[in-house]
Amino acid sequence: MKKLINLLRGYAQVRVSGAFPERLLNLCGQHRLPFWRLSWLDETSFTFRVPLGALGRLEELAERSMCQTQVLARQGGGAAARSLRRRWGFLLGLAICLAAVSVLSRFLLVVEVTGNETVPTAIILAELERLGVRPGAYGPGIDSRAVANQALIQLPQLSFLSINIRGSRAQVQVQEAVRPPELLDETTPADVVADADGIILDIQASAGRAMFSEGDIVTQGEVLISGELDLREPEGSQVDMGKLLVRAAGTVTARTWRTLEETIPLTTMEKTYTGRETTLYSLQLLWGQVDFFQNSSISGRMYDKITQTGRLALFGRDLPLGLSTTTLREYTLTEGTLDQEQAQQRLQALLMARLEEILEDRDGKVLRTDFVARIQDGKLTVTLLAECEEEIGTSVERQGETGRVYGEGSQPEAGA
Repeated sequence: MKKLINLLRGYAQVRVSGAFPERLLNLCGQHRLPFWRLSWLDETSFTFRVPLGALGRLEELAERSMCQTQVLARQGGGAAARSLRRRWGFLLGLAICLAAVSVLSRFLLVVEVTGNETVPTAIILAELERLGVRPGAYGPGIDSRAVANQALIQLPQLSFLSINIRGSRAQVQVQEAVRPPELLDETTPADVVADADGIILDIQASAGRAMFSEGDIVTQGEVLISGELDLREPEGSQVDMGKLLVRAAGTVTARTWRTLEETIPLTTMEKTYTGRETTLYSLQLLWGQVDFFQNSSISGRMYDKITQTGRLALFGRDLPLGLSTTTLREYTLTEGTLDQEQAQQRLQALLMARLEEILEDRDGKVLRTDFVARIQDGKLTVTLLAECEEEIGTSVERQGETGRVYGEGSQPEAGA
């Protein structure tokens, strides 16, 4: 620790010579002048180290002991500072650098968003940029609370947004709004209608009257669960109390058969690269972009454009400073033929993906599949025949008002 302190303060390597140099050592001890690294050269001279600030006092004590001193070297922080006194250019540059750092540190370099899951970060950053929070903006000039309130108005999918500016970084913390559950309109009557042909496997009516039973065959558009209930007196009575309208609800599981089809041409245009390439460069600086060699392109020709951007990172965070490299690869188009087997496998995978997407919202499953392929006019067509088990009921509103009793043989008026 002492070595580090001496190095920071600075020290001098001094040579002492005289008839009785030990007298100087005694005087240094009496006046508490620190020294170290004493090395005797001969009986009349030695070298040691003393602090730079003690050189004047050492010369006074050397005169009293009739000795001569010679400074061999100056080292350490103090010596370095003294050597810079005449280097005005260096000191001026250092002052400018410090001033630039202190000024630039007040401008935003990074805008970071945390806390979002379903709302894309790009949408939040775009809104903040419109309100003035972006890389290159002057941090102290941003009213964080006002900007947050304006952003919440424009982003209803967020329930909370705060902006914390620390130096050149803006930390944006958000919390997404919880969507309220969709409320069913219980005032409008409805029927549960089949949206596909099938054979009913199970029908459960939680409201309304089931019109079919297990094993029945239904077609698309038929009413499976009716929202119209008959109000009759006990059996044997001739009195009819009318009909009550409700909003029918329930589940109807059926076995269905679906047919899907996809077509692809077997003759396509393929790329053949010529080997000619051109590389363009651009500098990404804050919110701007500086392009180099803007006119160096493959004009009038077909080419692929591949862009790669490397950003400068500091402590694991990307800074708004980077270099973009854009490579233009020239190609020509030649006619080619697809492999029939590979094309058929591709279409089969596409059809299965479509079928699974249809059944996903219907809580369905695939029981059996068959594929039929045919070639006509240079095109391959693949047809998927699938046997499925799925929910086929969908709610369709009808005229009237729930809870209202209508007389025998009467129909609800339009708009009632």
